[in-house]
Amino acid sequence: MRLIDFKLSTVDLDRQLPLYWEHDHQQFPIDTLTLVASHLILQSHPQAKPMTLDQLTARTRQVNGHVQLMVQPAADLIPLFGYRLSQHHLLLG
Repeated sequence: MRLIDFKLSTVDLDRQLPLYWEHDHQQFPIDTLTLVASHLILQSHPQAKPMTLDQLTARTRQVNGHVQLMVQPAADLIPLFGYRLSQHHLLLG
């Protein structure tokens, strides 16, 4: 998913929604962003406080909207294809 598509599709959502990455029915808080070439890498640390949708929007205001959203749970980069809302969380997957 490109950053611009994510921003356009979440424009009407609650800006205070915390961001999580969902993998194998487990949720991991997104707490760090790293821009590398044409990828915006969302990183998760198990005990971290998740960033909100508003924080993500503010931190990516100057980022090219065509960058691909990726998650990096360990050494591998995994592309993100969408999200869903669940119990007041925005779950990326």
